[in-house]
Amino acid sequence: MDGRHALAALNTEWQQLEGHPAAWAATEPDLAGAADLAGVLALVRGRPDPVLAALLRLGRAGEPLAHRVVLQTMLGKLVKLCAGRPGLLPEAISELWLAIVEYPLERRPRSIASNLAWTVHRRLPRALPDAAWGELDPPAPPTDETDAASTLAEARALGLIDELTHRTLLTVYVGGRTSAQAAIELGTTPELVRWRCSRALRRLATQAELLCA
Repeated sequence: MDGRHALAALNTEWQQLEGHPAAWAATEPDLAGAADLAGVLALVRGRPDPVLAALLRLGRAGEPLAHRVVLQTMLGKLVKLCAGRPGLLPEAISELWLAIVEYPLERRPRSIASNLAWTVHRRLPRALPDAAWGELDPPAPPTDETDAASTLAEARALGLIDELTHRTLLTVYVGGRTSAQAAIELGTTPELVRWRCSRALRRLATQAELLCA
């Protein structure tokens, strides 16, 4: 199945699932007010970390539809990760599902969406060319055992990134800002935010063994 067909199949499946009742509020109060899966997806947009955490706990407890909501939430990021390389989408979808099922919630309770994207990005072959980042928010940087903030702090201490790059990566990946929002906070442009993140990710990817030591 090629990338477009894989994505279309997931979206068609979601259309069939979104009206499914979601009676999860009794065990996960953060899901209160959502009568069906479409309502749960809407909650993610407003309060991503607590709602995603609730869904990950439910999935771990044997509710596969909870993990399916997380997958649907992440499809937009996945498409950006594979922009220009649609053939990678099936592999990226598989890697995302594994990242969701294996997500270490106790260690990484914040920036969940960014950490999931970061994991998938690390597992996919070869980063996007520089020109692609002019239109896209960068994917989250790779991590294994440590969370994004700890990895970035270690990279700064090792001199792999400078102070401005450190602040930029923290704003995007730990703070959860888009490139446009980060640009306002940092007094720069969205294009420079994307470029700085892209350049830093490539450098950190080459030093993965050092960062994981």
